[in-house]
Amino acid sequence: MTSIEAVAPPRTALERARATVGPLLAAALAELPGETREVVESGLSRQDFSTAALVLLCAEAFGDVDVAPAALAMEFAQLHEQLHADLMAHTGARVEFGADRVVSAADALLSLACGRLGRTGVMILTVALMSVVDGYVQEIGMAEEAEADMSRHLGVAAAKHSSLTAAACELGALAAGANARQAGHLRQFGDDLGLARKHVDDVLAVRVNRRTLPVVAAINARITVEGGRRWCEQQAGLLLARALNHLEQCGPRARTAGELARLARQVTIGRCAPAVPAQASRGAHSDTRSTTLPAACPVATNS
Repeated sequence: MTSIEAVAPPRTALERARATVGPLLAAALAELPGETREVVESGLSRQDFSTAALVLLCAEAFGDVDVAPAALAMEFAQLHEQLHADLMAHTGARVEFGADRVVSAADALLSLACGRLGRTGVMILTVALMSVVDGYVQEIGMAEEAEADMSRHLGVAAAKHSSLTAAACELGALAAGANARQAGHLRQFGDDLGLARKHVDDVLAVRVNRRTLPVVAAINARITVEGGRRWCEQQAGLLLARALNHLEQCGPRARTAGELARLARQVTIGRCAPAVPAQASRGAHSDTRSTTLPAACPVATNS
């Protein structure tokens, strides 16, 4: 008699990250007071756990070590930054819970994160968070300026949105025994990945009354916001290509390199709509010039 064994489909890197840190997460949340835990749980429900996945995969790229506590710590740090973003923008958690509760939750998250990292990890996280703070300081100053300098906006975007992904990749690699060159390449991988994701985030949520990257690109090039969106999409593709080059140069295990590449595409250009040939969507007599333009992500114009 032949038996057929049911095999579960392989889980994605994001699913594996949630499953890996899940038990540790439950224990950590139990340490928090009820009102603080409610804010943290709400925030975590909106995160994709890609920061934790980067720590886990970058460690797997070089060895077999348990970095689940560090992965959870970096996910807490990511939420810490998001809560501060909500406070600055008067949106999200601040609207739902009020400023005082959000500040308390952000402080608790930072304590939880540092308590799960060793000395090197705390140093890496501290440098990353200082970069985030510097980004916010620069952004506040730029908001009062009439000009929209693209290089400065890109610098702020990198400081705020690439620092933690870069730190997550470096931390995971070093924990598994990667040398300085290998860890450096993975740090650059995370840095480019974070900025590529920021470009896509801004394309997916264009607000014409705010200086998002597509709007700044449109102002500088004197094009439409739609043109700015297309430019940002192209930049995301270029940054992803550069990130994947750093991934290749660090010499990781082949299987893990493939997973990291898939994750990188998933959280960046994978969120954009695929190209649709003009002939297929408009008929044989349509203007084919539109096929030379890059595919655009769905746009939201809410203010």
